[in-house]
Amino acid sequence: MSLLYTIWCLFWFFVSFVALYPFFWILIQKKAWHQYTHWVYKAWGKFFFLISFIPVRNIWFFKPNPKQNYIYAANHASFLDIALMISAIPNFSTFVGKSSVGKVPLFGYKFKKLHIPVDRSETQSRVLTYERMKKAVLAGKNLLIYPEGGIFSENPPLMIPFKEGAFKAAIETQTPLVPVSILGSWRVLPDKSPIRFRRHRCTLLFHEPIDTKNKTLDEVEAFKDHVFQIIDADIQAFLQNGNRYQKPL
Repeated sequence: MSLLYTIWCLFWFFVSFVALYPFFWILIQKKAWHQYTHWVYKAWGKFFFLISFIPVRNIWFFKPNPKQNYIYAANHASFLDIALMISAIPNFSTFVGKSSVGKVPLFGYKFKKLHIPVDRSETQSRVLTYERMKKAVLAGKNLLIYPEGGIFSENPPLMIPFKEGAFKAAIETQTPLVPVSILGSWRVLPDKSPIRFRRHRCTLLFHEPIDTKNKTLDEVEAFKDHVFQIIDADIQAFLQNGNRYQKPL
């Protein structure tokens, strides 16, 4: 059953993406149109999760201000995390991803046009990526980032220590940072070979934004650790409750 379900999910993942790709292609031809790709992303994500029978629950502990952009920092344990995040956030967002994504047919072209690639093996690339992150935020875009720097944990969904880029950018641009806990995605699509999809509920918890206006770069380490602890507490509670999210009393 697992193999049949995987084939079903992969079929609809690629068919739905290819069907919507002409809309992506048209909208990425002009920067002024980039913001409208958000609605194509949402349509793609919602259709895929529906047709794959994957329940998705988005819980917001605050109401996003439509006139304010945010930096969203989340844990990362599955390739589904990007689709989950982009489908949930209410307006256009750009994310930071590995430069190798740019080599993927069709998806790579769109990625390079809309998002921010990084090659963590090269110092110059990391510096350029950081400057592009700040530029995107100052231009009023939401930024989606996974502070672990990729899927590196040997014991998912437990996290590895965060890198500081998202937190420095939030302080330097005085942009609120939203901790996001992604629960269950690693059960649906673990970062393992061969690829196997499994049905499981995915829950995203969007915590209250952390104001950065009075923070300095001297506080980056404490800021980073605070966000780590918020997300880690959700993951620990999720595991203790049998891989289910339960609202705190």
